[in-house]
Amino acid sequence: MTFIENLGGMALILTICGLLFVEELGVPLPFAPGDLVLAIGGIAVAGGRVNPVLMVGLTLVAIIVGAALGREITALLGWDRLMKIARPLHAEKPLGRAADLLRRGGWRTVFTARLLPGLRVYTTQMAGITGVRRSTFLAGLVPSAVLYVAGFVGLGAAFGRPILALIHASQHQILLAVLAVAAAIAVVLLIRIGTRRALLSLESGGWTGPLHLRLDSLGILVMPLCLGINFAGHALAVGLKLPLFLDSMGTILCGVLAGPWVGGSIGVLSNLLTSNTFDPVASSYAIVSFAVGFTAGLSRYLSWQRRASGWILLWAVCVGVSALLSTPINLLVSGGQSGVGFGDSIYASLSTRFPHAVAAFVGELAVDVPDKLIAVAGALWIAQALARQPAATEAVDLDLREPFTFLFRSSRWGRRILVGAVCYAFFWLVVPGLLLLGYLVELSRRVRDGQPEVPQWDHRWRKIKDGFVVTSLFVLWSLPGIVVSVIGGILLDPSIELRLGTLGDVLSALGNVWQVMVLVIQMPVWAQYLQGGFRAALDVRAIIHRLRVNPSLTVVVAALTMILLVIGVLGLIALVIGVVVSLTYMSFVWAHLAGIYARLTDPAPRQAKAA
Repeated sequence: MTFIENLGGMALILTICGLLFVEELGVPLPFAPGDLVLAIGGIAVAGGRVNPVLMVGLTLVAIIVGAALGREITALLGWDRLMKIARPLHAEKPLGRAADLLRRGGWRTVFTARLLPGLRVYTTQMAGITGVRRSTFLAGLVPSAVLYVAGFVGLGAAFGRPILALIHASQHQILLAVLAVAAAIAVVLLIRIGTRRALLSLESGGWTGPLHLRLDSLGILVMPLCLGINFAGHALAVGLKLPLFLDSMGTILCGVLAGPWVGGSIGVLSNLLTSNTFDPVASSYAIVSFAVGFTAGLSRYLSWQRRASGWILLWAVCVGVSALLSTPINLLVSGGQSGVGFGDSIYASLSTRFPHAVAAFVGELAVDVPDKLIAVAGALWIAQALARQPAATEAVDLDLREPFTFLFRSSRWGRRILVGAVCYAFFWLVVPGLLLLGYLVELSRRVRDGQPEVPQWDHRWRKIKDGFVVTSLFVLWSLPGIVVSVIGGILLDPSIELRLGTLGDVLSALGNVWQVMVLVIQMPVWAQYLQGGFRAALDVRAIIHRLRVNPSLTVVVAALTMILLVIGVLGLIALVIGVVVSLTYMSFVWAHLAGIYARLTDPAPRQAKAA
């Protein structure tokens, strides 16, 4: 027998009446709304578990008495006190609507408002505030309560027999499903309340939203330090086969020092670096590293690093984020295993008795708990030492809404993105691809000069020339890494008699590290080309100068480059035309970001200011 079948008799009736009475007093019951409670009573009537006359009579009494008492309580509270209670619950608008209806007067208004979805209890509260006479209120309350009870109890009774038959047929599966849904609803409500409070705390701490980036620079030396901590820690864990990951201390450190976007970006770049050297699957977990870094950055606005309880909270949140996001990736990439022997042994022992998703989550959690404890403790300890040092450069504000929305404010934007999509679709013919690259160069140049308008597809030969030059530049910058990687691959060939496999591994890793470095300097190289052409884009000193303006900015736009690429590929992935359009749009967004980067790092304004 299931839980619904076991409900019955006076216990069920009193439970339903109690819930309805409390709701009518004005106490929110999101887990047990009156409509659902009455429908359950109707199901119990259909199953013969309660007396229908007693059920209907007592619920009517509970509703009428509860509503009458609720009216008196709110009349004593007054408007100001009621609003203090209503604001945290976001109930001002429904209360305002109920007040507007009741000001029109008459029992018919009370009757109508009590039957409108979402206004039943608010009508009771506003009747006391607006001074509706008791007799008028009761004249509208009683008939509306009769219709309300009859309607929902009747609805439950009408569908009760099919529901009970389904329960009999499926036995415990329905109960498990109901319990799972109830648990999910409870979790969502708890998360919603917690998220609302967290957002208020973040705003009071100075956070202006996920799309408005205030990039406090860490300095040119701290960025490599954080990347090195992640790289060395993970290499140590893999080399010694430790039951840990040790790849997130630098990510958390960057988040705490410079905010969520910098922390998340360092996490992405660390995974790319590791994936291109000794752990090929690390790139699959880039989203996990981004989320951990972003979470650590949010804790900065909550000042968690300043108190012991904050250290524990950050550890718990990082563990939860990492385990929840890593589990589906483990199931997709490695059949549920985390790649760490300790966690994999737990998964193997649990997978025979529990669902694979549960076993994979527990195995991942067992590794994340100690791993994130070490990462958080180490990162916050280093952060406290670095926080005493003066800031290397001024902060930079970057609003991501502008790159994503500027296109739709431009004239004839539909035609221009369509031409770009055609160029993308036929890039393999070389000339269309060069034309698109040159177009992006012009778009970046216009944004840098303060003209965020999508340019026309004119001066095509000049755009093709710009596209060819930019392509040549990045080929030249990537060439050392390609050459070193090729030499390393040759040395790794087992047919070669010389035993130079170790040297081949080193060279291959160096070549891949160079490619990651090219990704990081992509924006400075592009900005140099906008300013001075081909030779300027090969000027190492000028590129380093742009990097030093705000290293956080450079790292974030490098990570955004990868994020935009992923978003573009995922866009309507089932249709080739959808992929082409989304990639074109993301290219326009990237070009806009490149223009902003060039403007922020261009030395000309600072020289003029100094003069």
